[in-house]
Amino acid sequence: MKNISVVKNKKESFIVLLPAIMVLQVLLLLMNNLQAQSAKEVPFEMRKGMNLSAWLSQNKFKSDAEREAYFTEADFKELKALGFDHIRLPVAEINIYDEKGNPKAEVMKLIHRTIEWCRDADMRMILDCHQTRDHDFSKYSSIVLFNDPNALFRFIDLWSRLSDEFGKYPNTLLAYELLNEPNAKENQSWNNIALPLIKAIRKKEPERIILLGSNKANRVSTFTDLCVPKKDPNIILSFHFYYPYLLTHFNSDSYKSLKVIKGPLIYPGQIVPDSIITRLDDNAKKVVEKHNGIFNKDVLYQMIQPVIQKAKDNGLRLHCGEFGVNFQYPDRPLLTRYIEDVVAIFKEHDIAYTVWGYRKQFGVFDDNRKIKDQRYLDAIVK
Repeated sequence: MKNISVVKNKKESFIVLLPAIMVLQVLLLLMNNLQAQSAKEVPFEMRKGMNLSAWLSQNKFKSDAEREAYFTEADFKELKALGFDHIRLPVAEINIYDEKGNPKAEVMKLIHRTIEWCRDADMRMILDCHQTRDHDFSKYSSIVLFNDPNALFRFIDLWSRLSDEFGKYPNTLLAYELLNEPNAKENQSWNNIALPLIKAIRKKEPERIILLGSNKANRVSTFTDLCVPKKDPNIILSFHFYYPYLLTHFNSDSYKSLKVIKGPLIYPGQIVPDSIITRLDDNAKKVVEKHNGIFNKDVLYQMIQPVIQKAKDNGLRLHCGEFGVNFQYPDRPLLTRYIEDVVAIFKEHDIAYTVWGYRKQFGVFDDNRKIKDQRYLDAIVK
């Protein structure tokens, strides 16, 4: 009888535990569903966009009124009418926060206003962290981000404040770009910054679209070393593409070494022909040797192909955040032939793209808001 009593007690204990086990199973099921929901891909639709260059970064205005007048609702509506479906808005930390981290109200108002214009026009916007106090892509020798162990914490804090400010907008409307053109000496140094930063953002916004580029200015050749978060479908890989520089940056202030080349240039074909090279001095020849070559649509595709493969391997979408020409080379039909090939590659391989840029050098529009070249623009938006 004693043994029977023990068995009976065990059975009763099991019966008592059964509801608790069922509750635990339900909780686990709910947790799994929540995890599955957090990993759900957000439908952030974009195909062809415009960089609002030289507005909230890389520009100095004498007043808030002058800054506000640079890009108006009429300008926005023109971009919409031309066929652009998204905006990439480069912002500099010094323009949106003071040194104590307080927001600058007038600039914040412009950002919110642009997002709301996009919302009302059924367009999308990428908030691009273009320059920070610790990272200016144009000052390669003085980048603090990769040299100060506290810089990562400042960067996470910056994005935490940006998330507090803009996290209210739908994930289908607004995306975040971690950093424009990271430029660490070693590719792994950028991974060491990007991965914990993404993790920190995910704690606050698990489904926000995040654009992640590679080291050395989103260069296609460094994508093989880029570490991509696992099981995060809301990452979009973003590269920049300005090859061949002898054409896109002809007579450019940002690449002064290229000013030794006066032309003529060839595209498609060998950008600087041998007949010109033989007449150059030794310094100019070195510049040409570094950047010259035969370029055509097939060559450009082969340069982009590793990025396409990286996106396929990770099951992620792909975006070209910057491409274009600075319009300094006078042969506009040649520039258009080049841009037609680049855009054709993007379309053939399902790559969303955002041309650089709006105004100033590389601008599709001049300072009087006139289209510089209609056929060039047509190649981008048609």
